[in-house]
Amino acid sequence: MLWLHIGMPKTGTTALQGWLHGHADFLGAHGIRYLATGRDRGTGTGRLICHNALAIAMSRGWHGQPETAPEAMAAEIAAHEGAQCILSSEMFFGRDLTPLRQRYLSRIATPLRVFVYLRRFDDFIEADYKQRAKNGLPTGGAERFVAERLERIEADPDYLNYGTAFERIKAQLPGAEIVPRLYLRDEMAGGNVIPDFLSVLGVDPDTVPLPKVAANRSLSRVASEALGLFDERAGYDRKARRRLGRALQQSGDARLYASGDVLLPRERARINTMLEARNAAMRAEFFAGRARLFPPAPPGAERLRGHPGELEDFQHALRAILRLTRGG
Repeated sequence: MLWLHIGMPKTGTTALQGWLHGHADFLGAHGIRYLATGRDRGTGTGRLICHNALAIAMSRGWHGQPETAPEAMAAEIAAHEGAQCILSSEMFFGRDLTPLRQRYLSRIATPLRVFVYLRRFDDFIEADYKQRAKNGLPTGGAERFVAERLERIEADPDYLNYGTAFERIKAQLPGAEIVPRLYLRDEMAGGNVIPDFLSVLGVDPDTVPLPKVAANRSLSRVASEALGLFDERAGYDRKARRRLGRALQQSGDARLYASGDVLLPRERARINTMLEARNAAMRAEFFAGRARLFPPAPPGAERLRGHPGELEDFQHALRAILRLTRGG
């Protein structure tokens, strides 16, 4: 069995991939193989990375990809006959997977399952904004970003329409079984994406050794926006900005953390209402026992967008980042 794990983005994929990368022995004892092909970047298995780079190579028309890579993957899967093999990249989500089927999957006889976590609509839009803000990408600010997303939801019937996305996957990967799962921590096996994912593969969640370090808390919107100022124009490349972001998340400064602070309650309710209706047919097919796909959104953050102390919070985040850049 080959599991093609495609995210979606902002559903704990990086944490899951890091765990899979570091626990080959545990996986092997449970008949699971985290594929090395695509994680070596053509350098051999001695320098594996956590995520699979095939999605990036596919977006570049396979330029620079070793010609022997498809045979290498087929041989790796054949060498682990009977195992459940995993290929994981959130960058496959929303992409045309036809080139992957033509170049790689067509050489593999084992059954294919496409696994995807689905994030609640408002949470995804919030996480998408913060990610863009942290990376210094143009957003137009949170108010404009949210307004544009609302306009897109109304104008584009395929936007965040998981049923449409699944139909495309079925057309691109004929015969594949799609296994969607909701990214809801309260409903996850073991309360964590790692044992939850492995439970789908038949692993007892109670046996999964979890990381000793807890996952980083979500930065607030204003902290994300402050971090985005430290971009290439300010002399910080992507790696340097990521280091700053990790240090900021690990600082323990409660004023830097928040969730539910991008969308106003009325915007959140409108987004979820429209997209619940849009995904009703998909819910009936894959989650027949649920009255709605996602539970109602919890109350927003204490500091909602536009609150009186927003400028002070931004300045506080900026000072915290500057201290980190100076090693203090």
